[in-house]
Amino acid sequence: MSTRVAEVERDEFTRRLVGICMLVRLVSILVALLGFVGQTLTVPVLVCILVLSGTGLSLLLSADVATFVANHPLVFVVDVVLSLSVVAVLGTESPLILATMSTAIVAGFLFPRPAAVLCAIVFVAGYLLVATVRPPTGSGFMVTLGVPALYVGLVAIGGAARYAHLAQVRAARRTGEALLAAAAADERARLAREMHDSLGKTLHGIALGADALPTIVDRDPEAARGYAKELAQGADRAAQEARQILLRLRADQPDRPLAEVLRERCDAWQDEVGVPCRFTATGAVDLSTDARYELLAIVGEALENVHRHAQARSVEVRLTGRPGGALEVVVQDDGKGFVPQPDGRSPRDHYGLTGMVERAAEAGLRLEVRSRPGDGTRVVVTAPGEDGPLAPTPTWRPR
Repeated sequence: MSTRVAEVERDEFTRRLVGICMLVRLVSILVALLGFVGQTLTVPVLVCILVLSGTGLSLLLSADVATFVANHPLVFVVDVVLSLSVVAVLGTESPLILATMSTAIVAGFLFPRPAAVLCAIVFVAGYLLVATVRPPTGSGFMVTLGVPALYVGLVAIGGAARYAHLAQVRAARRTGEALLAAAAADERARLAREMHDSLGKTLHGIALGADALPTIVDRDPEAARGYAKELAQGADRAAQEARQILLRLRADQPDRPLAEVLRERCDAWQDEVGVPCRFTATGAVDLSTDARYELLAIVGEALENVHRHAQARSVEVRLTGRPGGALEVVVQDDGKGFVPQPDGRSPRDHYGLTGMVERAAEAGLRLEVRSRPGDGTRVVVTAPGEDGPLAPTPTWRPR
């Protein structure tokens, strides 16, 4: 995938460079026309102007032609031949020589080093051959040595641009691969943390219970039946936790805006549960991959608590961006509410609030839960901005 992206970027850069060089060619033609002021434009001159202008405009204005040249560099040999033909037809003193300079830059960029060196030799040899066959009237430095040196220098500039761009593409590819590797490592770390924090604890409890069950069966068969029922409930809870972990891992897509992912999460919850869930976003900003993962998990757990315990008729989720890059997410329902525990932990045999506390602490978020019996529950998660991290200590109080 990263290779394909690098190829697209390379082709785009090639199209831009060719377009800039063709724009320079057209400007050079306009400048050259000033040199013909007071002179009669002959048919060869007009033909050369039309040929150079036509090729320049086609490469500048047609994306398809530029893309074809970027993917098939050997096609540009035609333009090299046309440029040499202009020199042969008009001679070495024609102002239109300026318009052939852009060809040298593009040739140096499109062709690998051996072919680029060959192009430079062809340009210089062709120019000197024309100068020998049709000696110029003057013998100034530019006519004899300056123009050939310019051809060589411009080919070298094009080659330097080519290899600088290739180095940039390789660096971008390595960076992309490193980012993918880091993202995969983060994903494994999150999965391990999820397995340890929730599913691992549940499975450990089931294992301890199953280990003690044979002894209880021998001593008190009636109690063993209740104990086995609790183990079955624990196994069901473990299965649900495993499904939730997989859903959360699949749901977050870091390359998409947080507001978009939250909206889809709310819509999916509404379709599954049947309770209206209204989502609004104002001035939304985004978070780091780890922080937004924990934030989404907290929101998911809050919605799950609404589904299991609140008996709510409607839910509202609000995402609000704050100055300095901070953001706030509010999950509010109109359910039956509850009395929060003084320590902010979940009631016995419940784990949702405890998990939310731990997730907020892990991501450096501030968690606040307000609730009162008969008046619904309000969960507020605040993420820090440029002013620095927030104290992750949760706040639990009646509304």
